Amino acid sequence: MGHRSGFAFCRRRRYWRKARFAPEPVLTLAADQPRRNLLHILGVGFGIAVGVGMMMGSGILQSPHLIAATVPNATLIIALWVLGGVHAALGANVVAELATTMPKAGGPYVYAHRALGDVGGLIVGWTNWVSTLAGIAANTVTFAKFLALLWPGADGRMAIVAVALQVVIYGANIMGLREGRFIQQAATSIKCLMLLAFAIAAVELGTHSSLAQIASASAPAVGVWAIIAAYNKIRGAYAGWEAPVYFTEENAEPSRSIPRALLLGLVLTIALYVGVNLALFWAIGLSGVARQVEPFTTVLNLFGGPLPSILFAFGAMITVASCANANVMSAPRILFALSRDRLLPAILQRVNAGGSPSIAFMVSAVFSIALAATGSFSLVFGLIGTLNSLAGLLVGVSLFVLRAREPGLARPFRAYFYPVLPALAVAIDAVLLVLFLRVDIVGAYAAIGLSALCIPFAWIARRARS
Repeated sequence: MGHRSGFAFCRRRRYWRKARFAPEPVLTLAADQPRRNLLHILGVGFGIAVGVGMMMGSGILQSPHLIAATVPNATLIIALWVLGGVHAALGANVVAELATTMPKAGGPYVYAHRALGDVGGLIVGWTNWVSTLAGIAANTVTFAKFLALLWPGADGRMAIVAVALQVVIYGANIMGLREGRFIQQAATSIKCLMLLAFAIAAVELGTHSSLAQIASASAPAVGVWAIIAAYNKIRGAYAGWEAPVYFTEENAEPSRSIPRALLLGLVLTIALYVGVNLALFWAIGLSGVARQVEPFTTVLNLFGGPLPSILFAFGAMITVASCANANVMSAPRILFALSRDRLLPAILQRVNAGGSPSIAFMVSAVFSIALAATGSFSLVFGLIGTLNSLAGLLVGVSLFVLRAREPGLARPFRAYFYPVLPALAVAIDAVLLVLFLRVDIVGAYAAIGLSALCIPFAWIARRARS
């Protein structure tokens, strides 16, 4: 008896020590932890606001001059802007089916991962995340440049201003989803109204002689590679049209809201992009747009006095701040999704009481602030068109893979005219990727390097899971 009691005491002591020093269990996003769940409060209005907000940034403010200088044909330029919108709509037709079939946070990464596995998912996920970080850095630095027009003291402190703006935006969004939603909807509404007001003002100031130049049939011939380079910039200006699907899991009715938000956001953006370009050509002509680095300011200066420049600087600051906010909201959702699939540490799934993945926000903030502070974002931002083409191609392929491999999946929304339109989207992305790699050697090396890096990363993650 004494020996048995001694052994029992030792067993109890060892059990107590193991229990005392055992690692704490990993917290999960279980249903009994509502404070750690993503909220389900978004709708069509937010989807339009975040999609338009991410598309309309520094691209529409800076690309008209660059494109006009490369392609001296106003009719062709307008056609390219329309083509860019149609191209995005073909992609939206594909993504709308995938998003409503797999209503999870994280956007295109989720679909590529399910269809193509860890490597394909990582390529799309990292590409989208890097693109959003570059967008944050580029737009906050652009904000600082326009602030210098109102406050000359900001001219030598652009990096400081950009970082300060990021801190404010990240801080507001970490508080909760409701705060981020309010900022996005308000800022997008203001900038759309201001762009519309600019187009109307430019038409009032312009002359009929400029309109004749828009439709002129005697425009000079344009080289194929010049057109491709111009379209790469236009594709960059439309980058972000898929923003609503990053928040599918937080949408109250994703099967209804996501397709409508994608379509309406693109229709509104195409109308404003084409309208703004037409207004610029009407007011100062194609040669004026190509010659003036800031054609918007040139048009507003026709009013006379300092007020137009002030209004333009203020409107431009709202435009790029709205775009930066949309990117800030999207980037952490990508890390959240990667973490949930155990491709990144589990801590990135931590959601605060306001419904924000707070740790993922902080990680994204570190990298985007570093990009803005060092100025190296310009190289990364130049790769967005090429990398987005690679990601778009993989997402398009994912639709066909899932249709063939999992035909029984519930699909609340089915892509229109399958397989013709989805196949057309895949073919266009494949051709454009090849052409972009031809005119963007740095982008080619980046795409190859990123894809190759995903292979060992996926192998390490798979080993860790097993």
